[in-house]
Amino acid sequence: MLGVESTAAALNAGLVEELEHSGRIVSPQVAAAFRAVRRDLFVPGIPLDDAYRDDAVFTKRDADGSPLSSVSAPWLVATMLERLGVRQGDRVLEIGSGGYNAALLRHLVGPHGSVTSQDIDPEVIERAARCLAGAGVDGVRLVTGDGTLGVPAGGPYDRLVVTVQATSIAPAWLEQLTDEGRLVVPLRIRGLGRLLTFVREDDHWVGDGWDLCGFVRMRGPAARNPLMTTRLGDGIRLRWDGGPQPDADVLTAALAGERREVWTGVAVGVAEGTRPVVDLWLATVLDVFGRLHTGGAASVGEATVQALPGGSPATWTRDGLAHLVMRPADTGGSRFEYGVAWYGRDGAFAEDFAAQLRHWDRDHRGGPGPVLRVHPKESRDQRTGAGRLLDRPGPPAVITWP
Repeated sequence: MLGVESTAAALNAGLVEELEHSGRIVSPQVAAAFRAVRRDLFVPGIPLDDAYRDDAVFTKRDADGSPLSSVSAPWLVATMLERLGVRQGDRVLEIGSGGYNAALLRHLVGPHGSVTSQDIDPEVIERAARCLAGAGVDGVRLVTGDGTLGVPAGGPYDRLVVTVQATSIAPAWLEQLTDEGRLVVPLRIRGLGRLLTFVREDDHWVGDGWDLCGFVRMRGPAARNPLMTTRLGDGIRLRWDGGPQPDADVLTAALAGERREVWTGVAVGVAEGTRPVVDLWLATVLDVFGRLHTGGAASVGEATVQALPGGSPATWTRDGLAHLVMRPADTGGSRFEYGVAWYGRDGAFAEDFAAQLRHWDRDHRGGPGPVLRVHPKESRDQRTGAGRLLDRPGPPAVITWP
């Protein structure tokens, strides 16, 4: 019978093989780091099999059960490390501590590099210190503090990685990076979680990548509020991230009325995986944007409302609501058509919604995707031109679609 160490080594080897096969681990450096660091030592108290599943492990929750800290899923850790491109000798700052990622970074930077890991929660820092010591990992500097302020004393950094969900790019992160530095950060953009990689370009920073991701949210004085939720009847929620507050009574009454549809003629294959891109496009172009959630079919009066899995992109007016829908575009179930379902008196806003779907199909489908530019030397009032200026504190951030 295998001992704990032998079992952990076998499970870890299997995890690395799985991540390589899926394309999450690409470089030999990241593969070597994963092989060298045992994940189970950073999630003590859970079964070994669970420690090596490709899932997140929540390590701290608040009184309501909401997660406050976690060890991210291995596929996401690998993706972030590949994006970060850490080199031997680099100085790296990690915002949000768990210990496991810091241990991987320590292996990547080698004996002449440095890793600083910061978290606002002293308990999280203490836990990371215990886990690092138990894993025999030396040389990680652990700092308790507000992640939006960074750790200027250890900079400038060659690489900066944020492992909690941010809602804006903190000026300190950009200030503490070298000119050739790189920032990898999970951003919440109009309610959508996306992983971006930023590099400097002239006087601003350019971010792309846009992988779907989920993280515990950043805490602290500069952290933005969680997504707002408006309930529209039993089992129906409209989640939104800034902008005009929906009138729950009016929209609930609209949902109880007649449902009408606008079909776009935009047919896509299931294998194309267009939903994340379409969601992001709609978040960029719709002035009022949120997501409708029903968790299956829900009823409002005599009417039935059903959102798409994960939530339907939605927009609303003072007296109506519209959301994304799909229907089969062939008999084999391999293609579907995008459309808009709407409720209310005037469907002009739904026609605009549908027009934006056709715009994406005509001009951006299959393209390189959007770019997020952050302009640290400008104010929001100075920023003009094309693109969606995000409603966020800090330097102006603008999404454009080439």
